[in-house]
Parts: sequence; structure tokens; C-alpha cells
Amino acid sequence: MKKIIVFSAACAALSAFGQSQSTLPYGNFGLDYACSAINSANAKLESETGASFFFDYYAVLLGNPYGGDQQGTNYTAEMLFGLNFDLEKQIGWRGGSFTISGAYDSGANLSNKIGNYFTVSESFVTNGALFYELYFSQQIESSIGAFTVDFGRISMSDTFIAMPFMGNLVSGGIDDAPSSVFSNTPFTSSPTATWGISVQYSPTEQTALAAGLYQAPQKLASSDWNGTQFGIHSNDGYMAMFQAQWSPEFFRKCENGNPIDGTGLAGIYQVGGYFFGGYDGVTDFSGGNKGSGYGFWAQAWQMFWRDENLSQRYAGAWVGIQYSPVMSTATMPLMLYAGVQLQGFIPTRTQDAFYFSWLYGSFNSDYGAGAYSATYEMAVEATYVIVLNENISIQPDMQYIFRPNGNDDIDDALVLGAQLVVSF
Repeated sequence: MKKIIVFSAACAALSAFGQSQSTLPYGNFGLDYACSAINSANAKLESETGASFFFDYYAVLLGNPYGGDQQGTNYTAEMLFGLNFDLEKQIGWRGGSFTISGAYDSGANLSNKIGNYFTVSESFVTNGALFYELYFSQQIESSIGAFTVDFGRISMSDTFIAMPFMGNLVSGGIDDAPSSVFSNTPFTSSPTATWGISVQYSPTEQTALAAGLYQAPQKLASSDWNGTQFGIHSNDGYMAMFQAQWSPEFFRKCENGNPIDGTGLAGIYQVGGYFFGGYDGVTDFSGGNKGSGYGFWAQAWQMFWRDENLSQRYAGAWVGIQYSPVMSTATMPLMLYAGVQLQGFIPTRTQDAFYFSWLYGSFNSDYGAGAYSATYEMAVEATYVIVLNENISIQPDMQYIFRPNGNDDIDDALVLGAQLVVSF
């Protein structure tokens, strides 16, 4: 608990200084100056060479002072880093780019102590260094719309299921994508990538259709996966995904009869489906050797209020469902989720936001290995993102987990802590 208190106190102190940064010689203890220098160096590198770097760091300190199988405090961290190459600037290849990246993860999973399903920290993935992405991307503009083709070592969540709000929650229960798709399928998100190709077609600025086909190696779910398994084997499985997305903006202001983007109520509506086969990494509840399945999802995020005088101040909400009907391979056949985002509601803190999240997952009736009759797990989260500048944020966080792992013999758990995010 001492770690949590110290970390929370540091967050509060940084927030206070962030609010009064105009009185400091170098705003936010020099963080603004340092970040500006890094961004300027990256912009100069890109303009002169066509190459740019990126770096993301997620550090989470959480503890459960009450409930769960046992109490504890754990720190987890994830680093993502890499290079983007603009091939048009470098060799004149119009619309082409190339990305290579890696990752490093450390820490222990607090959910192992609590005994719950929805991982409480989004930065817990695995331990150690991983090779992540290695892919080519091509943008094509045509008279019938825009096309984006990605090919190489890519992650499925780069194109499918992910929604912008998901990255602002501390819980891993809905980070990049809802948890159920990871245990029901060979779905991948950072820092895991396999060989694949995805094509996205945007007939208008508000609509997009996407399809993807990905390799699902048998070792994908093993603890020794480090991303350097580049081979394609005859016994590899596959994952195919499809998605339709609509991104409208309702009630935009008009000037001289022309609507102005960024003044209305923005939304994202998404439906999709997947099927996979030949993959043995999911739990088989049939007692046989069944490595295939399919499923669907539908989700939406929508602003429902926006300040007419300050566009950064708004309220939004999201809702979604994941459904995997093949009971022999679905650990969590049904998952529901919803939440609310309140952006810029504190005076002078227009980039800060409150997030309230609700997750519900219904387990397969055979889950629990006969030790208990698993039913459902439910989790709620409240977090406040304090934006120190465009590159650094901190957020105190509270989660409450009902019926951990669907087991009513484990007490409901309270989780408290904070997250630091650094992104360039």
C-alpha cells in the first residue's frame, strides 16, 4: 500500500504543477521543454530522411486492499518502440510506408492474486523483449474511394475491433479489444504480431470496409512466444476478419452553408465477424481436438453533448457486445460492455477526461474444470486522465470486480492505483 500512496501522491503533485505550469521556468518540471525538444528532433529527422521514431510507455501500479483470492500490489510496464519510413520521401514510392518495431514488458499480473478474468492492468502482457511489427503499408487514392493495404508482421487490432476510447482505460479487460476475443480465438494485439494482410476500403470519409487474413501459429499462446518465430508451417492455423465502420458527425455548425468538421457530435459505429481454423491454442471444452470457431461483434461510441463555445468539452458514451457461439472453443461466449466519457469538464483542464466503464462476461458452463460452477464476472472502473502535455498523462484509477472468474467462493475485489502514459 505504501507504493500506491507514494505513486498517487506523485500523481497529485504533478497535476497541481501542471495546472500552474505558467509560473514555472520550464512548464511541468521541464517536461514540456523536454517533450518539445524530442518532438522537434523527430520532425526534423522525418523531414530530412523520411524516417521517424515512435515510443510508447505504459506503467501501472495497482493493489487490491480488499477482496480477491489474496491481497497484493503489483507494478507492470510495457514499452513499444520502432521506426516508420516514408517511402515516398525516401525513394519516391507514392503512398508507401514501412514500419518495424519491438516491445519490452515487465512486472507481475495482479489478477493472478485476485483470481479474476478481466486483467486489471492493460500493461501486463508477458515478460521480456519481443519483436513486434515488420510490415509494408500502401495508400491508394482512386475515383471510387481510398484503399489501405497492410502486409507483413501485423497485429489484428491495428485494423479490427479497436476503438479510440479503449486505450484510455487502465483495465486490460477492454484494452485494444474486449478480453473475450483473446481467449476465444487467436486474436492478436500489441505487442503480438504474425504474418497477415489486411485491406481497408473507404468509399467516403465516413465509411470503411475491411477484411484481413492472418497466420495463427500453434505456439502463439505459449509463454515462450517472443515474436521471432518467423516461419510459416503446414500445421499453422488462420484467422479471417471482416468489419464495417461508419464514423458520422451529427449536427455540425455551418459557415456559408458549409458544415465545419469538429463542431458536431462525432460517433463511431462498428460491426464485424471472424472465423478461424486449424488452431489448437484455444481451450477445447468438447474433450476432442476442435481448433475452429467463429463469432461476431457490434460496438459504438457516440458524443451526446458538446459545448457550443468550447469544442474540447463534450460527453460521450459507448456500448458493445461480443458473441462467440461455438461452445467447444469459447471460454466466454458472451461479453457486454458500456461506459461514459466526460471530457474537459474541469475548468482550465480541457484535455482531461473522466472515464466510467462497465464489463460483463458470461462463462462457458464447462469453465472451472469441475472445481466450481462458473457463471459470470463483472467489473466497473472509474479513472481520470490528467494530461500534462500532448505526450505525457497520469491517471488515478479505481476498479471493482464482482464474482472474480465466475467463482462465488472468491470475494469481490477492490483495486486502487494509477497509470503513467508516455507517448511520442
